Amino acid sequence: KVVILVDDFARPTPKMELLGCVIRHLEKLGIKYEQIDVLFALGTHRPLSEAEVEEALGKEFLGKIRYSHHDSRSDKLISIGRLKTGGEVKINPLLIEADFRIGIGSIVPHPFSGFGGGPKIIMPGVANFEAIREHHLAHMIAPGTSLGNLQKNLFFEEICEVARKAKLDFIVNAVYNSREEVKAVVSGHFIKAHRHGVDLTSKELMVKIDQVADVSIASSFPYDEGPQIMKPLGTPAMMTKPGGTVILTARVRGGKLPDILFQSFDTAFQLAEGDPKRLVLDYLREGKLIAPNAPMDFNCALKHTLLYLSRVKVILVSQDVDRNQTARLGFGYASSLEEAIERVKEEIPRGDVHILPAAGLVIPVMKEEVRFH
Repeated sequence: KVVILVDDFARPTPKMELLGCVIRHLEKLGIKYEQIDVLFALGTHRPLSEAEVEEALGKEFLGKIRYSHHDSRSDKLISIGRLKTGGEVKINPLLIEADFRIGIGSIVPHPFSGFGGGPKIIMPGVANFEAIREHHLAHMIAPGTSLGNLQKNLFFEEICEVARKAKLDFIVNAVYNSREEVKAVVSGHFIKAHRHGVDLTSKELMVKIDQVADVSIASSFPYDEGPQIMKPLGTPAMMTKPGGTVILTARVRGGKLPDILFQSFDTAFQLAEGDPKRLVLDYLREGKLIAPNAPMDFNCALKHTLLYLSRVKVILVSQDVDRNQTARLGFGYASSLEEAIERVKEEIPRGDVHILPAAGLVIPVMKEEVRFH
């Protein structure tokens, strides 16, 4: 039995192409379709739509290969050990039943684990909600937990440990340039192949930043799914002076953000009583979610956005988010990039500006480390 773990809609992975290569290779080794399971490693994200499943599997394998979606709250998950903080880690039973486990994903910058891909297909990909919650809250602002860094990164190190316990055998990961074009595909052991992919990614996406700017203009590309559009905000926030302004342009897949995201921000600002940074740090120390009924990625987006807003002002430009919704996120509103620039010019007639056409695909190398807490 072989289980192939595939990441979800939140990553740019060329799923059909990589999955097709892997399955055809397994066929050459004598593995039949009925011996293969494709498991979409969702973490706490939503299941794929029928159209997204068809796009991932392709017509060649749709209806021929079994597939399923991981459910982080399922009571059928099986224990494989505990986190360093004591929480029990459970994973999807398909991994326990399998003789070989393959992970397909993408190596892109990540604000907590340094880089995506590799062992993240296991944790949070196919883990239980409580373990994901405990792990994220324990290490989200720990020293070393930062974009583009794997050294002494406790967030990433525990992910690797969970992947070892889950017996992840092999990965196939795509590497990208700043235009989200696939530059390479790495495969092999989840540590060695991932590190090689990280080196390639760093060469493509690392940018030396000599000074912070008064204003940064950034696109959330390639992120366009719900709260994921907040993920690239940390990069321009790092590159902008305290009290400066980030103009963020974003497109939202499906044309709207989910109501629960706005409700989560409403709750946070009400609880914050004018001091959102204190709220975030208090809740992290206590291991609590600000929005317990919202998915984990919503809570991560919420907490980090509040920390970013303690450093910079944000103006959002998006045809998919109206003025009232933008205000509920704590952002300023502009109907166009030109309007946003004119507004900032009133306050800063002349200034230094960083421009990030794809903020989600940039790893800034700063003279001094910037921490939002």
